[in-house]
Amino acid sequence: MGKQIISPVKKFPGSVILKDPLPYPDFITWEKGLTSAKADGITEGEREVCFMKAISAVIEKWDLENFDPDNPPATPRTPVLKILTWLIDEIGKMINGVEDIPKE
Repeated sequence: MGKQIISPVKKFPGSVILKDPLPYPDFITWEKGLTSAKADGITEGEREVCFMKAISAVIEKWDLENFDPDNPPATPRTPVLKILTWLIDEIGKMINGVEDIPKE
């Protein structure tokens, strides 16, 4: 079973379920998406499309209001950037096992 995370973005309330554990093929798609997003000469919108490809490889189930992962919104800019940043951060934590590291 995956890991459910709850959206902190008011424009896109709801949750997503991350694939946990994440299979290698999806992990590779995640890595390639992040690498593509760092390419020189691409627009902000193109960068966000790369991020969405990476994010979508890790999502088991989408349940966000006002957000269609097959045709994600580009506007309003602030909430869109917040949801992408939140998803990337949460996926990074899951991949790196941040919650499993004991505090010393």
